[in-house]
Amino acid sequence: MKTSQIKARDHFPVVNFPVVAGILISALICPLVAADDNEAASDPAPEQVAALAEGKALYRGLCSGCHGGSGRGGKGPNLTDDRWLHGDKDEDIARVIQQGVPRTTMKKLGEALEDEQIAKIIAYLRQLGRAPTDSHWQPYMSGDAKLGQALFFDEKAKAQCGKCHTVNKQGGRVGPALDRIAVRRSPEYIMESILQSSKFIDPQYEAVQVVTDGGQLLKGLRVNESNFSIQFREENGRFHSFLKRDLEEFQVLNTSLMPDNFAEQLTVKQLHDLFAFLMSLE
Repeated sequence: MKTSQIKARDHFPVVNFPVVAGILISALICPLVAADDNEAASDPAPEQVAALAEGKALYRGLCSGCHGGSGRGGKGPNLTDDRWLHGDKDEDIARVIQQGVPRTTMKKLGEALEDEQIAKIIAYLRQLGRAPTDSHWQPYMSGDAKLGQALFFDEKAKAQCGKCHTVNKQGGRVGPALDRIAVRRSPEYIMESILQSSKFIDPQYEAVQVVTDGGQLLKGLRVNESNFSIQFREENGRFHSFLKRDLEEFQVLNTSLMPDNFAEQLTVKQLHDLFAFLMSLE
């Protein structure tokens, strides 16, 4: 739900989040806040428990696949910290749920959810944010971000990440830009993506392979596709456009263009230096 460092109000038109929804969130979370300040606070009312249970069910069904069951991130960002890139107010979060985030896997859910349901999801997120932090995955060793940065952009190194990925407008255009990746993805997911690049492939970055009528084998990142044509870009940046009827073979690959043998190509120290650099991109 947060993939850009620009606040949500800079991206989306203002949506009036109904007052009733705001009141609902306050009604749900105020007793819990009071419990933090006063151990003798009374238990929440049955209707509050039921509303939070519904928010939990909606979250588990719609959000946990990307943001994790405890909201602490995965393919999507951590929803329990204080780094809300689209705004941390209830109306900001509601707007992102309603309208989604363009060019990301955060889809708009405004047509599927009522305002009251969105309010219950937000109330449950607030509850997750106050829950005790569970034990988090940790890397095997600490890395040096400066060495990782040098490795990332070294064209002669085995990693050659900068050949395909952009950071601060530097690098290639075949893979996704990695600016603010440390906020957009969980640490465990980032390490997993380095070691198992094909485990999760964003549909926007699927690779295709074609065989031309002359027998030439080409593969690259799909840029656009219709029923009749395909456009893609090779790793070297070369762009191709073909009519499908002129191809001997066309297929969408279930493997990433990114190498999946970094564990063999890099030393343990290099791997963790690279990881440290990516984790510095906030």
